[in-house]
Amino acid sequence: MVSDKLIRIVGWIFFILLLIGYCLFQRPMLLNIYADYGVSDLTIVCLAVVLCLLPYSLAHRLKLDTAWYSLAFWPGMAIIAIICNEHIGWRTIALTAAMLVAWLYLVIKRPRLQLKSLNLNIWSLITAAILCYTIGNTNLLNHYRHQMQRYLMAGDYDKVLQVGSRTSDVDSALFNLRATAIVNTNQLADKLFHYPVPDKHNISNINSPDVMLCNLLLQKKLNEFARMLPHIYDTDNQSLPQHYKEALIIYKSRTANPQITYSNTIIEANYADFLAEKKRHSSTAESKRKCHDLYGNTYFWYYHFH
Repeated sequence: MVSDKLIRIVGWIFFILLLIGYCLFQRPMLLNIYADYGVSDLTIVCLAVVLCLLPYSLAHRLKLDTAWYSLAFWPGMAIIAIICNEHIGWRTIALTAAMLVAWLYLVIKRPRLQLKSLNLNIWSLITAAILCYTIGNTNLLNHYRHQMQRYLMAGDYDKVLQVGSRTSDVDSALFNLRATAIVNTNQLADKLFHYPVPDKHNISNINSPDVMLCNLLLQKKLNEFARMLPHIYDTDNQSLPQHYKEALIIYKSRTANPQITYSNTIIEANYADFLAEKKRHSSTAESKRKCHDLYGNTYFWYYHFH
């Protein structure tokens, strides 16, 4: 039979690990949204310490027996979830109220269930953890946004581009933050299409010739792009940015009387290989996936599949 002491130790281990993991996960957002209040890493550590003292006090004041000892951890989980919520709306209020009502009912009634004390405590903690996860801001894209904003403020553009680089999910906020970082590294027209692009979106709040040209590429307005490019770049120069070269090859292949006569044997060969790979698969979805594996960082893929 599991001793009362071991059951309580298991509860504390579960709570402390969840609290540490949750604080580490939410750290960029906490530092960002509470920056005006002087929140720092030390503040987050102090908060975690206080939330660890709260269950110890509640367990004694409420005189919780071993079967329902886990209830001492619920308020701490609810507090950290509310603090880690960027926008407190009706959904958050409703879930928090439901958690509070359930907690009060269990504290007052402490119903006798046909479960061993250890199992009862584990299920109680899992329920609280799920509610904590649901109440708090756990959207990955939001966390990526806060991380990017902090790195941008620090001028660490390489780290901005590393955030969320392994996921294909993107929204307009992430896209613009990445674009800002790429602009500041002077590689916009070489690297923009190395990253996922949201549907029907342009780079905003940045004024530069490359941003104007890349926005035309994002809109797939190749005729206008070809008309504007010579005013900014020498199109006879083979050192044109990579995505401009790719766009010009597509433009030339799809235009009867192109405004620009541009040739690049390497890019043309790559485009021919891309088109061959595209035709090789009968399924559009399969073609899209295979071409992305091989050409996902090119304007070829964006133009044909996005």
